[in-house]
Amino acid sequence: MRHHAARKFRNVCPRNCPSSCTIISHIEKDSIHHIAGDISHPYTKGKLCAKGFSYAEKNNHRDRLKYPYYQKVKGSGKYVQISWEKALQLIISEILSIHHHFGSLLPLALFKGSGNIGVHHYVTDDLFSHIGETTRMLGTSSLLSRLNALDSDKIVKNGPVPSSIKEASLIVIWGANPAATNIHLIPYLIEAKVKGAKIVVIDPLYTQTAELADLYIQLRPSTDGALASLLIKHLIENNTFDKSFFDLNSIEFNQLINNINKIDVEEYLLNCDVSKEATHLLLTWMTDADTISYVIGSGLQKHSNFGHTIRSIVLLATVHGDIDKMGGGIYLRDAKDTMVFNNQTAEHLLGKKRIMDINNRDYVGDPPIKMLWVSCANPLIQEPNSTSTKQFLMDIPFVVTVDQFMTPTAQISNLILPTTTHFEEMDIIISWWHKEIALNEKALSPYYDSRSEWWIMTELARRLNQHLPSLCTFPIYSSEEEYLNAQFNHQVFNRYSVRNISDLKERSMTGTIPDTRVQQQYSNAAKQNIDFNPMMGMLPPKEYPFWFITPHHPYAFNSQFHFLNLHNEKEAFVVIHPQAATDIGIANGDIVKIYNDQACIEMKAVCSKQVPKDIVMVYQGWYPDSDVTINDLIPAKQEGMSNQESIFKNYTLYDTFVNVEKL
Repeated sequence: MRHHAARKFRNVCPRNCPSSCTIISHIEKDSIHHIAGDISHPYTKGKLCAKGFSYAEKNNHRDRLKYPYYQKVKGSGKYVQISWEKALQLIISEILSIHHHFGSLLPLALFKGSGNIGVHHYVTDDLFSHIGETTRMLGTSSLLSRLNALDSDKIVKNGPVPSSIKEASLIVIWGANPAATNIHLIPYLIEAKVKGAKIVVIDPLYTQTAELADLYIQLRPSTDGALASLLIKHLIENNTFDKSFFDLNSIEFNQLINNINKIDVEEYLLNCDVSKEATHLLLTWMTDADTISYVIGSGLQKHSNFGHTIRSIVLLATVHGDIDKMGGGIYLRDAKDTMVFNNQTAEHLLGKKRIMDINNRDYVGDPPIKMLWVSCANPLIQEPNSTSTKQFLMDIPFVVTVDQFMTPTAQISNLILPTTTHFEEMDIIISWWHKEIALNEKALSPYYDSRSEWWIMTELARRLNQHLPSLCTFPIYSSEEEYLNAQFNHQVFNRYSVRNISDLKERSMTGTIPDTRVQQQYSNAAKQNIDFNPMMGMLPPKEYPFWFITPHHPYAFNSQFHFLNLHNEKEAFVVIHPQAATDIGIANGDIVKIYNDQACIEMKAVCSKQVPKDIVMVYQGWYPDSDVTINDLIPAKQEGMSNQESIFKNYTLYDTFVNVEKL
């Protein structure tokens, strides 16, 4: 029997995750035989998470889409398998009809999510930028909304190199859970701890990372800024602050003194639900620490006061003098700093676009949306107020979803197009955390009739050119590699010293990053915010006494990976503190209803001290074996930074309050 030697390819995980792990895939007979981490990667060092190792199963999963499907009536479930030629004809027919009736393509909208952050997957944005005026639909799961959430005031332009955290003498992990969401940071945390560093975790939830901590502070949600303000007050009043910065900013410092005098210590501690003993211990460690690192998680950005919170933590780091020290400062990366390729520019993403919000029901637009293209997203699961989102999609005459699985969003689409995985296409991935750039090689043929997004956009452009040659200016290339080569520019070269795909075929490259002092200088707007007003956090209303917190599951990613059985939970469950459960007559395993004035859902209760008494927690995402849609309970509330006029607003997903009752 002839032996077929496995061929090795270098792939890169394209999820919107800090690590962007490089993967060595072993391919036999056009199938994944084995995958392993790339030991040559300077940050991930050959380690993969459970989700990364599951890619071999995911690529050939029995439920993966094999062919294009069409249903005339959205949500009917009456799918008809069609050819790609038929699918493209349907799309072109809709586009031509829109152009004929409205004289433009403004009724054509793109909703682009963050399900794949590769340069290849900006090809859809690219096409929509080459067919005249169109509409860009934003939401909480759209990448542009996330990238711009903190941009208005540019609080932190860039964070330190992740590996430098091992030089810190105190590490404060604030609202982050790297043990689940950034596992490659953990070895650096352990190395710092071996060197004598203390680790403090501040989080309403007792996470896996909290188990590593020397001190865990379980504060009330939304009170992070209040706690930071309290710490600032103590540092200044005890004369343990960095005087060099404030010698240069005496006017701002005097204003800061005036503002911190407004803080009532007892009132703030009560608001945060933090003990004096915990605060005193943290302050003692801060006073003794030469350098403090602050790792800030995305959970802080899901509250209405997130702008004040981030500014307060940055100001705390400034007061202590951590901004310009090796191993110190704010570990909060600017993802837009990695968007340097031609098809990622603002002109392609937003130029000639009408911007609309998928959650804004007050503005339907004129002309109205007649066709929606969904890419790298599952808005029916990820957007707040899922019932309203579903109705919005149902009201659009023609919806196209490009995906690898029949997601809830795909189920209410007219046309479902199967697309390739990262093993079946060429791509370029840049990490927004450690700034490595790497080539993702095409290792496999497309799965059945799945096609890459570049192929789909190219075929659409060819057909549009036949009917509206003056409208479509999308450049046609002969291959994915040729298309990707066309996206390189001087900015890419200056940062990564690469000019084309060939330069990346041998190895990944680390971007040129300024030193810490340059990275974290305040912009003028951020300097002005030293004149901040101390702010306490919210409290639940009497009728809905529980915060409703919906973090990522450690073995899932938004609405991805839930069907791979990486964890035992087939259906959603709610975590409630044992004492809180007892007080309202709920036992472990009971079926309960969770409700507010927006919706009511039912699920099993799990009693655990992971959450405090005023929080109930449900892992967000898609549960294929359950009819429950978690985000039905979450209102579509938005909040910007102070003085922020940008269209990009933050969704206050964690400012949701509910009640719980036993059925």
